[in-house]
Amino acid sequence: MSTADYQNLPYELLGRYFSGEATPEEAMAVDDWIREHRDHREVYDQVAAIWDDAALQQRYQLPDRTAALQELEARLAARPPVRSMVRVGRIAADVALLVGIAAALFFAFRPYGTRKALALVMKHTGEAIRRDTLPDQSTVVLNSHSSLQYASGFQDTARLVKLLGEAWFDVTSRPDKPFIVSVGDIRVQVLGTSFNVRQSDSTIAVMVKTGAVRMSRGDSSIQVKAGQEGIYHIARKELGLTAGAFKTNQLGYATRVFNFENITLKEIAAQLEKAYGVRVVFENKALEGCTMSSTFENKPIEYVFEVISVTLNVTCRIEKDKVFISGAGCGG
Repeated sequence: MSTADYQNLPYELLGRYFSGEATPEEAMAVDDWIREHRDHREVYDQVAAIWDDAALQQRYQLPDRTAALQELEARLAARPPVRSMVRVGRIAADVALLVGIAAALFFAFRPYGTRKALALVMKHTGEAIRRDTLPDQSTVVLNSHSSLQYASGFQDTARLVKLLGEAWFDVTSRPDKPFIVSVGDIRVQVLGTSFNVRQSDSTIAVMVKTGAVRMSRGDSSIQVKAGQEGIYHIARKELGLTAGAFKTNQLGYATRVFNFENITLKEIAAQLEKAYGVRVVFENKALEGCTMSSTFENKPIEYVFEVISVTLNVTCRIEKDKVFISGAGCGG
């Protein structure tokens, strides 16, 4: 790393992180910084090792925090440039500077007594969705190939979660502690409501079923009410509302509420697979094209496939996490 890179290190943030004084949002910022570049990961690992070694040797009262940070900034500003041809000297200088950074962070932020660990909870999904209860008894349904992280116990002034992918939230009301979803450049803030957040390469969409949320990016924000969908266009960096209400089936993976209107059994099966965590096997491929209309309000999987059986004159056989569909079908 260059001198400029070292000068741009978030040393105060790292200090709070290592000492356990960082807020959940600050801890997530450190996580983002580590992922920005492989050099950041290397610096983080080295500083962490020096920090822990200093913790074992620390036996005296800590100096003033402000003075330690000022000393660090002065050391970074005064560091002389190192010629690239003197590789060994450069490495030695970088290591020495790194030790100085870690030491300054340690003395500025190391609390008395035992180091407090900042516990972050991380949830990940593969193909299957995941249903979970958060520390405040809010519920979340994490769609496939998504991740969620938050501070254990929601002990900060806000209930902050960081989302990558898609998730449905049913949030308990806590007027004194707002619930905030951080996704990409967007913050979604609520007090108590149910809504879905979906992140793609081009947009971030928030669909609200009950209550209302505020989507914001910097100084720009919009309110999204029940039945509406708010959209953030990533390339244009614009917030807006879509025309009309969103379709209920878009939330079916989480709510298990569906309104099927003259769609194929193949399309129905795909949505039921995600919502119920099953795999549908068509023993007669011709059945995939059968169409039907029906509404389901969070019904058991047995009930849903019984209705399909009667409506389309097919046989649905459930075996563990698989559903086999056979017969002549299509109402004939």
